[in-house]
Amino acid sequence: MLESEKGAAMDVRWVAEVWIDPDWYAEQGAEEHMPSPGLPEIIPLVKDANLIGRSSPARGLNPEIECDLDIGVSRSHAELTTDGTRWWVEDLGSANGTFVGTAAQPLPTMPIPAGKIEIGRNQAIYVGAWTKIVVRPATPDDAAAFGGAENGS
Repeated sequence: MLESEKGAAMDVRWVAEVWIDPDWYAEQGAEEHMPSPGLPEIIPLVKDANLIGRSSPARGLNPEIECDLDIGVSRSHAELTTDGTRWWVEDLGSANGTFVGTAAQPLPTMPIPAGKIEIGRNQAIYVGAWTKIVVRPATPDDAAAFGGAENGS
C-alpha cells in the first residue's frame, strides 16, 4: 500500500502503463531523439485526478504521470480523472494535443476535442513525440509491487 500525505495506507486499484512507442514517434516526425523502447513504467493511480505532464519545480508542477524525457509533452498536458470505475481524459490546452485510440493499430490522427472524454477498455492515450499511456486495473502483482495487498481486480 502507498502512504497518503496524511500517512494512511491506500490501496492501488488502478495503474498507468507509460510506454515509449516507436510507431507513435514515427507518426509524429519528431526531431528529438527517442529513448530506447522497453518495458513500460508502471505508475499507481491512487488519486481521483492525475496530471499528465513534465515536472517543473520552479512552477510547483509535479505530475502524477511524469513524461519528463518527452519534450513534446506540455508541463500541464492533460488530466486523468476517475469515479473509481471509469476513467476520463481532458487535454489542458497542450501545445501538441492529446490523442486517444485503440491500444493496437491504427494510431489516432485527430486530437480529442475540448472537454473530458471517457477512456474505454483497450484504449490508449497518446501525447508528445513518443508517449503512450494505458490505464488498467492493477493486478495482484502490481499491488504487491507497490506495497499493497492483493485486491482481486
